[in-house]
Amino acid sequence: MIDNAANILLARVAEAYKAHFGIPPEAVAFAPGRVNLLGEHTDYNGGLVLPMPLRLGTAMAAGQGGTAGKLRVASADFESEEVRDLCENASDAWSDYVLGSFRNAPGLKEGSGLTAMVVSNLPMGAGLSSSAAIEVCTLRTADILFGTETDPVTVAKLARKVENEFVGMPCGIMDQFAVSVGEVAQAVFLDTRTLHHEPVPLPEGYSFLVVHSGASHKLTDGGYATRVAECQAACKALGVEALSNLDLDDMERIEALDEPLNRRARHIVTENDRVKRGAKTLEAGDAAAFANLMIASHHSQSADYAVSLPEIDRLVDGALAAGAIGARLTGGGFGGSIVVLVAAERLGDVRDTLTKNFPMVRVLTAA
Repeated sequence: MIDNAANILLARVAEAYKAHFGIPPEAVAFAPGRVNLLGEHTDYNGGLVLPMPLRLGTAMAAGQGGTAGKLRVASADFESEEVRDLCENASDAWSDYVLGSFRNAPGLKEGSGLTAMVVSNLPMGAGLSSSAAIEVCTLRTADILFGTETDPVTVAKLARKVENEFVGMPCGIMDQFAVSVGEVAQAVFLDTRTLHHEPVPLPEGYSFLVVHSGASHKLTDGGYATRVAECQAACKALGVEALSNLDLDDMERIEALDEPLNRRARHIVTENDRVKRGAKTLEAGDAAAFANLMIASHHSQSADYAVSLPEIDRLVDGALAAGAIGARLTGGGFGGSIVVLVAAERLGDVRDTLTKNFPMVRVLTAA
């Protein structure tokens, strides 16, 4: 369902397209960002995740009939336009995500010419899946433009293919799945191996606050790929196809691995367990128990998986000291955002304390 915030963004992108290209768009679409409540770095290990779509997101307006074989894509946020050949490779530009998504879209005909405008209120580098949002948004726009009807799960798979095979980011499917399949105001329990998924309610009387630390990340810089390689090395040493084949009963074998593979594997196994318990606590409406799992998840990301930063750790501690009951790093790490669980009546106090004590932070949204 499209809410009012998304409708505002859709109207803005349609106006920006008309102003830039001189004609109304033939198609407009929206896709949200996501915040991950539990289950970090488990998706590319075949594990469990618990993400939630946001009201923030990306909108696109597009049309056909431009120069054959070319994509003209503009951003109202960057005030820039890029012209790409529909057959060219990724070039480490923001337009790669649009180009790759159109190339993977069902219904794209050889020799097509495309024009597109992008508008977003989702900051890049905040760990909130800005890349997945633009991929899914492009694929949704393409469906309207080309008269196709791609189901949400297939959209998620196509968007992941853009990341893995076009952009070169070895991510799992969590981000694309949450953005394409999830619904605002509820979490999604997802088994990334089978793609079995179920909606999970949010705790009544509490809000999830998303806070950008001010330390932006770019997952293609190498840290993320290093963690993927370390997990693959741990699998080889343990003789398993995926670390999510293991559980807490295998901890003795995991602890016997060399550093840092033991810690990387320990995070994946314990994080999968936290997701299982987390979904149950949300179903039961036990916000306090879920908050404790968030805190444990952050400690594991920081100590075992080493994807946090000192400023992120301080921000998590600051949120808890300000009155939040749970807080953790969310997204791929190496910067980005934290997600904070706070009683609704304390929301304003926590927000004000964080912005006062951490001048670099940006409070993005609450759900």
